[in-house]
Amino acid sequence: MFIVDKVTGRAVFDTPVERARQKAEEALLAKGYSKDEIMVDYTFRVELPEGVAIAIADLLVQINGRNALVVMCAPPTALVPYERLSLACARVLNATYAVALNVDEAVVMKAKDGNVICRDLSCIPNRKDFIHEDYEVSDIEKEKRIMIAYLNILHCVGCRIESKS
Repeated sequence: MFIVDKVTGRAVFDTPVERARQKAEEALLAKGYSKDEIMVDYTFRVELPEGVAIAIADLLVQINGRNALVVMCAPPTALVPYERLSLACARVLNATYAVALNVDEAVVMKAKDGNVICRDLSCIPNRKDFIHEDYEVSDIEKEKRIMIAYLNILHCVGCRIESKS
């Protein structure tokens, strides 16, 4: 019924999506990332012309204060839309890598160009070898809208855009 989150130490419901997150957390910790560098359920504000939306990344890895890697966890059989969600989220957060996974499979992509590096968590670079990659997103507003739309459909987050204050 419950499992213990490897990063936060909190009890969480044992669901397929949570098992995917724990798989990702385990891989990140094994690759040398510290618990302090891994943000669980990272919530952030997204500015849109119509107002502000709240977004969430299942896992965000930050190295030296810079966003490095975004992980979005999918239920079984729903990996493909999470690939695009993780890519948009990584681009909005200016992270180097985007990862989508479920309990059975994973996709690791470079956020800069969306190229798939591999379909396994093993290709996430070790912490000591990590290099941030700077890039410009040609249409960041489009990426924001894609991210909010997917979060709306898949996560029920960002469902409402609040007016600007």
